Amino acid sequence: MKVGLQIYSVRNRMAEDPVGTLQKVSDMGYKYIETYSHPEGRDEKTFGFGLPVKEAKARLDDLGLKVVGAHFYPEHPEGLDEYCAYYAELGADQVGCGGIYETEMAHKAANLNAAGKVAKKHGLRYYYHNHYHEYRKVNGEYIMHIYAKETDPELVAFELDTFWLARAGLNPVEEIKYYGNRLVLLHQKDFTKGLDEPISVFGEGRIDRCEPITPEIMDKYRRQDVYAEVGTGILPIQDYIDAGNEVGCPYILLEQDFTTMDEIDSIQTSMDAFRKFKGIEWD
Repeated sequence: MKVGLQIYSVRNRMAEDPVGTLQKVSDMGYKYIETYSHPEGRDEKTFGFGLPVKEAKARLDDLGLKVVGAHFYPEHPEGLDEYCAYYAELGADQVGCGGIYETEMAHKAANLNAAGKVAKKHGLRYYYHNHYHEYRKVNGEYIMHIYAKETDPELVAFELDTFWLARAGLNPVEEIKYYGNRLVLLHQKDFTKGLDEPISVFGEGRIDRCEPITPEIMDKYRRQDVYAEVGTGILPIQDYIDAGNEVGCPYILLEQDFTTMDEIDSIQTSMDAFRKFKGIEWD
């Protein structure tokens, strides 16, 4: 797998100086990036870069950066067609969306299939990114597995976040194998050593896996101190890399949701750790 960066990891820097931040990312050695757009729609016409498409393409080409994914919220909103056109022009292969809360899940698979059709029209693949709340159970089955069964493999792929899988009390290696060739991206961060916080948010008097999960419950267990830079925590990341390579996943992306460090120092720390793992590439 090749190593890349979800730009959300440097979102504060991007808000201040998108071009300068991308330059730092490139200079550091990251060549593959995934972008995100604000759920509130604050950058709906610039789609995560703060730049018009032609300027964004010129900058990316100059910096040697390739877009390998992009998040748009919600999964099938008005404006998705324009979004896909933007990323197709940038030369991306795929776009996707992140987790949707319980109140929005009733028609999720149908919405994902519809979004996949829009993406396909532009020559793009569409994918879905998990958090932990898709791993509660409905009628004895994980919601994420229901999505996998009810979506068209020709239209919908998946991006697994190993940190959130661990927070859901699952073995990320087994989930990587479950999605197999539908897995197109991995997200990686680490879980802080020595906390008085169990990794799993389910059980032990915490969240009932069979009860609906609201945004308020989700946020309750989103402690900022649980997020650690790659290689500084307790997750068996080499195992995830090995499993990803086994199923043919092409990219593993650093996504540092929160950090106590400067954002640039944070992504450098994770890069240094990634270089010590086996089975990864940079170019």
